[in-house]
Amino acid sequence: MNKVPVTIIAGFLGSGKTTLLNHVLTSEHGLKIAVLVNDFGEINIDSQLITNVEGETISLANGCVCCTIRDDLARAVRELVDSGENYEYIITETSGVSEPAAAVMGLVMPPDLSAKIQIDAIITVVDAEQVLELEGESLHLAIDQLESADIVVINKKDLVDTEKLIEVKKWIQTRSPQARIVDAEYGQVPLPVLINTGVHNPPGARNHDAHIHDKTFSTWHMSENRALVFQAIYEFFKSLPLSVFRGKGFLNLDEVPDRQVVVQMVGKRVTISKGEKWGEKERSSDIVLIANSDDHDQEKIAEQFKSCLATGAARAPNRLADAVIEILRA
Repeated sequence: MNKVPVTIIAGFLGSGKTTLLNHVLTSEHGLKIAVLVNDFGEINIDSQLITNVEGETISLANGCVCCTIRDDLARAVRELVDSGENYEYIITETSGVSEPAAAVMGLVMPPDLSAKIQIDAIITVVDAEQVLELEGESLHLAIDQLESADIVVINKKDLVDTEKLIEVKKWIQTRSPQARIVDAEYGQVPLPVLINTGVHNPPGARNHDAHIHDKTFSTWHMSENRALVFQAIYEFFKSLPLSVFRGKGFLNLDEVPDRQVVVQMVGKRVTISKGEKWGEKERSSDIVLIANSDDHDQEKIAEQFKSCLATGAARAPNRLADAVIEILRA
């Protein structure tokens, strides 16, 4: 029995791991690939590619099957290789606050699983604009993710100039001298760089201890059925404390009543874009924030979020906000 190659995609929160996975899912690769993701909500797949949906599994026309990881990567991989579907490749996205070496150990330690799979590569995705701004535990985690990498993808290179990109590359090379480095925009990496590379150094090849960082960070969810004001919610994200370094979700905006609005925040960068039309869905703003667990006031942030309600938020004239709203309405 040939072992199934497994690629681990790691990277700090907001670096672009899911964008990279979207690229794989919509590419013509000629392989039967299983992709494990943490959350279907961020996967953007053209509906014309979807051939079947069963529970937490989406089958695509190009041979991919997309499944959720739930809470146990080893179990999810074991279910795939034992399913009888004869997958030729498995790609999995780890949590943005976990160390990929720990994920690899969980896959290669069980004898029954290591007999059926082999780690092909650990790919760490880096945000070119934000990585040098990380501090404290966030920086320590990002470095751990780099130290485990066989390949480093410097994503979002379009957001920095040439001088900054060179600085980022040099910084990465000092922390991950063994890794191949490739830069990209929107996760557009040639598939041969990601698949069947055979570049992974097996456990023991590096003097490196795996760390679990999930307990260092806190995640919380805020939901509101009443409509929000665009300018107020935009300023809400921009004014969040530095300890809140990642935010994502869907907004129900008073100015854009017909469709969801997608919000993504990484550091102080806030991106607003059009989502799907509400249709029969209940209109609701749902936001997830991720922060250092010891340096923020959740109650105060929740109060600030509530202040963005259309019933009470101020609406000062703002040409830029008006222009964005017109784009979202289109």
